[in-house]
Formats: sequence, structure tokens, C-alpha cells
Amino acid sequence: MTVFAIYASISSSAQSAPTPHWEPLIEKLEALRASGNVPAMGLVLLDRQLPVAVRSFGTAREDTPFRWGSISKSFTALAVLQLVGDHHIKLDSAIRPLLGDGYYVNDWAPQQPVRLNQLLELSAGFGDLSRAEFGDNEPRPLWTALARNQTGRQTLWPPGLQHSYSNVPPGLSAAVIEKVSGSTFEEYVDARVLRPLNMHAASFAPVTGLPGGYQADGSTELPYWHVTFRAFGALNASIAEMANFVAALMNQGRLGSDQVLPADVVDRFFTPTSTLGARHGLEVGYAPGVYGWVRDGHVFWGHGGDADGYRSRYGLLREHGRGYAVVINTDNPDLLRTLQRVIETTLTEDLVKHPPLPPSNEPLEGYSGTYYPAASRFAMARWQAGEARKATVKLCDGALDFTLGKRTTRLIPVGAGRFRRSGDPAVTVVFARDTDGVLYLQGELGNFLNLSRSPCPGFLERCK
Repeated sequence: MTVFAIYASISSSAQSAPTPHWEPLIEKLEALRASGNVPAMGLVLLDRQLPVAVRSFGTAREDTPFRWGSISKSFTALAVLQLVGDHHIKLDSAIRPLLGDGYYVNDWAPQQPVRLNQLLELSAGFGDLSRAEFGDNEPRPLWTALARNQTGRQTLWPPGLQHSYSNVPPGLSAAVIEKVSGSTFEEYVDARVLRPLNMHAASFAPVTGLPGGYQADGSTELPYWHVTFRAFGALNASIAEMANFVAALMNQGRLGSDQVLPADVVDRFFTPTSTLGARHGLEVGYAPGVYGWVRDGHVFWGHGGDADGYRSRYGLLREHGRGYAVVINTDNPDLLRTLQRVIETTLTEDLVKHPPLPPSNEPLEGYSGTYYPAASRFAMARWQAGEARKATVKLCDGALDFTLGKRTTRLIPVGAGRFRRSGDPAVTVVFARDTDGVLYLQGELGNFLNLSRSPCPGFLERCK
């Protein structure tokens, strides 16, 4: 069955939906593509849980493959969630018994080992790839890539403390898949994720038919980027195939009448659990391969992608059955942000917002003080030396004002150290102490620790 037949079969009821309702949005997006000099663009819109538009623009067709960058992490996470069920292992298993020694250094082991769920939620404690790993465009087998920087691949804070974006954990996730399943990462993802989703032409290896990736000008072509670990950014797939992906996520793993992904896998996919913040009630965070954000009082779940010359994003309003996926083949993050804003504003403009959680009367004085970034993705020496930018938290009118640089955000208490910003329909910021008494702020504002009212943790050199 072709991708187009599959799309037609899963969305036959959507074909009679009032698609013209979305035509003004589609026309606006096409105008933005043309004015931005984007050679090729793909778009999926979902309404009532089903695709109501699968469109290609410029030089693309519905079967034209695009590079989806870090959206690959969503597929890697789904593969690991399938692995857990296939091989009867626990999602919170320590990974060293699965992988063997080497591949990374964890100074907090054995009391705080790196666990499988922490790899998926990017909370294992790693910074990002080294400059050499990022800059290398040589395609390497997984185990060769893993062997290159083992001592530099080190946890910088206790595993499970906080989310910090990194491309290291997907490489280790791929290694776990290979060790446990006996298949290559690519074979396992193809068998347990891509083929069930009828994404038969999709691949983590280079494919023919790519429209090419370009700089922001839309005319200067960029070379194909052979990422260090394919699991974090190498997915190639057409917009029609991605329609299957987002439709399955929206429908608890179903495509039409077929249950192609287990419903419990999809539920777990959208549930963050592994950080201090998540354990204290943070509702919008990084789950296994997907994260949440707030737009106009509504919570979207999805992921963004950046592959040299390609930018992409998908977002799902699960409660309302609406969503989208969009990809362009220019390295133009500003244009992608504009496309995202236009799409999300249109998808939410006629929806009723949830009333925000009511304010609580809890004491707030203990949260005030100077805060320092509790994690760093790059510039580790500067961060360790205490040279990163500090924030302040001050009590103001029964709430807290968080100030970083010139920007101040009002945080409204909703109880037990949980907070929301004005208009947020969920808990988006949490203050919580670890077992050593260090007070952390985690959530939509980032990760910070209190320097004024709590101990300074030993993982920062400035604290030693």
C-alpha cells in the first residue's frame, strides 16, 4: 500500500471535513514560504484527531523526503518504549548492566546510576557533544562514534536531577537498543516504529530525493550533515509519512482501525517523570522524546528539529484534537518561529481556555534570593567558574518576580512550591529541594539553584 493510500485510509472521515476552514492559514503559510525564499516546504494540519491537510509547497511533493533533525529523538524514544515491552525490561533500569562498562563516566554511581528513562527525558546529567563531535561530518558506525569520547562523556550533576538538552543520551539509547535487541538501531526502529506507522520510505540513513538543504538565503546549498549519532537527528521522511506519525500520536497509537503503537506507549511518551521538578508536580516539561510549551493559554506537545539546511517542528493540542507538522529546507530559525506562531495562533484562536489554577496563600519568603544556572549545555568552564548570568527572585504582591537580564516574569503560587505564569493552564515552574537541601527552580524558565538560602552543590567548582 502506498503512503498516499495509507493517508487516505486513516483520514477518510477528514476528507469530507470543512478543509476550506484552514485554507486562509495555508495561503498565509505559502506566502511566508515564498517571501522567505524557501525552495521546499511540507505541512500537516490535524483537526478532530485526523489530518485535514497534507500539503507540499515549492519544489516538494507529498512523497519528497525532508530531514527532520532533532524530531528524530521522538522516534528513538518510541523505539526504546517498544524495547521495554518487547524484552521485559524496566524503563527505570540502570543502563550500565545493559551496556557494559565504558562509553561514559558517572561520578555518582552506584548510588545514582544513569537510567534508561533519564536518557529519554535528557535528564541523565550530560552536557552536549564536544566541539569535535559536532563539527565532524564523517559518517561513523554507532560503536565507533561511542568509542571516540568516552572519558569526556561525563555526568556533570547527579543523574535524574534536572532536564538539560543534550545530543549525548540518544546515542546511548541507540546502544541500549542494539545490546538488548540484537538488531542494529536502524533495523529496530524500522521494524518497531517506522513500519507500524507505514513510514516505509523513511530512514535514518541518507536517502535519494532530498530537496537539498540551504542557508537562510534559500540559494546557498549546505552539505549533508552526517550526525555523530543518527538517533538524535538523522531521520529522513516525507510530509505524508509524518502525517501518519502525528495522527498516531493524536489517536493513542491508532491509524484508522489499526492499533499500530500500544496505547500505554503513547501515554508514557507524553509523561515526564525523571526530574526533581517532575517529582514535585511540574506538568509541562521534557517527556521521553517530546516536550510541552504554552501558547495563548494552551499546552502543545511536540518537538523541534534542526538539520543543516532544514528546520522543522510538530505540535499537538491533544485535548482538542488539533496539531501540525511543518518543515522547510532552509536554515532559517526566524522563519520557522514565525510559521510556528502563525499556525499555533490559528489552531487555538477559537478554543476555550482552561481557567488558570487559583492562587494559593503559601509563604513565599523562602524562595527569594539570587539564583544561578544549575546546568549548562556548552561553555562548561565559564559555568563552573560562576561566570554565567545570575537571576533574582523577589516577593511581590503575593507572588514572585523572576528576573533574568532585562526580563521579569511573574510567578503565581498554586501550592506546594508549584507555580504558573499569568495565563498558564498548568504548573510550569516548581521550586523543590534535593536530599542535600539545595533549593532548585525548574521548569519553563530553565534550571536554577538558590545561592542565598540553600547549600551550594558540590558539582559546581565554585562551591568547592
